[in-house]
Amino acid sequence: MRSRLIALVALSTLVTPAAFAANVVEFRKVDVFTPDDDGDERKHDARLEIDTDVDEIRLVDEKRGAARATYAVIPIDRVTALVYVVELGMRWGGVVGMRPATHWLTIESEALPLGYVKLRLDKDNQRALRFALRAVTGIIDDLVPGRRIPSGGSSPS
Repeated sequence: MRSRLIALVALSTLVTPAAFAANVVEFRKVDVFTPDDDGDERKHDARLEIDTDVDEIRLVDEKRGAARATYAVIPIDRVTALVYVVELGMRWGGVVGMRPATHWLTIESEALPLGYVKLRLDKDNQRALRFALRAVTGIIDDLVPGRRIPSGGSSPS
C-alpha cells in the first residue's frame, strides 16, 4: 500500500505541472520597431509569444518579459495579414561580399494603434516563427506583390 501511495505522489508531481502549464510558444531575438514622439522609429529587443490559451500574440521585452515592457498584444483572430520581406544587400569597403539577409515581418491588425507592427527577425529562428504564426492564424505570409513594409528609418526600401 505504501509503495502505491509513493508512486501516486511521484506521478502526480510529474503530471500536475504539465496539466496546468500555459500553451505559450516564444521566439527570442525579435526586434520590434515602435514610433516615438518625433515620428522616428525606435528599435526594442523583444520576444514574440504565441499564447493559444488566451488566443493572442504578444511582443514583450526579450529579457524580462511583460513585467518590463509590452510592445503589442494582438488577438490571433484579428490578424489580417502577415507580410514577409527579405532584404539583401552588398557590403562595400575593405571586404566585398554579400551582406547577410535581413528578415522583416509586418503583422497587420485593426487591433493595433497603427494598424501594423514591424519586426526584424533573427535568421536562425525566422522560419520557425513564421510557420508558427501561419499555424495559429491560418494566414500565409508569402510576399505580396505591390506591398511593402511601412516606411521608416530602418525599413527596407
